[in-house]
Amino acid sequence: MILLADTSILIDLEYVGGIAVLPRIAPCEILDVVLDECEHASQPNLVLNIIQSGITVVESTLDLVNKATAMRRGRVSTIDMMTLCHAREHGHTVLAGDRPLRERCTEEGILFRGSFWIVEEAHRQHLLEASELMRWLTVWPTVGRRLPTEGLERLRQLLSTEH
Repeated sequence: MILLADTSILIDLEYVGGIAVLPRIAPCEILDVVLDECEHASQPNLVLNIIQSGITVVESTLDLVNKATAMRRGRVSTIDMMTLCHAREHGHTVLAGDRPLRERCTEEGILFRGSFWIVEEAHRQHLLEASELMRWLTVWPTVGRRLPTEGLERLRQLLSTEH
């Protein structure tokens, strides 16, 4: 499995210092246009952390832009559609942090995962201590990340058995 990250997942992981865990879970890629979206004063080290983590940056093609533009509708951005199209063409799993992209992946039959899955995999593969992952679940709501209460509670219970 190769993971293909969208911007929102990377932003969420940067808040908790967790970018480097992605390529440890599985090989991970991002499109160059996603990397460009990550350039922002609010998280000045995000691009550097992505590059240093070993995530592969894939150059976008005009063909990919055209496919994404033709398929775009609703609240999904062109860049998110480029991510979806690239994932479909290469059989990758999308790491999606926003609902419109997840919904569109479902419509198109593209496998996707989110923040909870990353926490679960980091825990299952013993990549990070349970206490560190528990910290992530505490930080995300404070930075505006809306996560389902049931899922948060389930993960907290899973991780609390490790303390």
